Amino acid sequence: MNTLYRTTGGVVGPTMASALLAEPRVIRTPRGPVPGPPLPNATAFNYIFLTALGISLLGVLVTLIVTSRAVEIEAYEPVKEATAAV
Repeated sequence: MNTLYRTTGGVVGPTMASALLAEPRVIRTPRGPVPGPPLPNATAFNYIFLTALGISLLGVLVTLIVTSRAVEIEAYEPVKEATAAV
C-alpha cells in the first residue's frame, strides 16, 4: 500500500503543480491584451503550497481517525478458543 500511495502522489502532485504553474499570462499592450508565455508567479506557488497543506491535513485527519478506531478494536477481549477434551 505504501508503494501504491507513494507512486500515486508522485504522479498526481507534479501534474497538479505544473497545471498551476503553467497558467498563461496576459500582456497589456497599446493594441490590446496579448497572451504571453506561461511564466510561474508567486500566486501559483502559494496555491501549490495551500493545496499540499490541505491534502496533508486531510491525511493527518484520516490517520487520527484510523488509529483511534484501531485502539477501540484492540480494547475488545480476544476470543477464547475452546480446547477439545481428550
